Amino acid sequence: MYILCMEQRTTIQIERKTLEKMKKMRITKRETYDEIINRLMKYYTKSNKSSYLP
Repeated sequence: MYILCMEQRTTIQIERKTLEKMKKMRITKRETYDEIINRLMKYYTKSNKSSYLP
């Protein structure tokens, strides 16, 4: 028995230079932009105790 879990996806608009910076931040070539963004948010919340991010 297989269960498919479809995550909801969305599109965001970013500048091309931002995209190029994100590509350079990849740990591996298979890392997704979503994973990069989440890694950055996690780092930010750990380093900023008064963060507004949950």
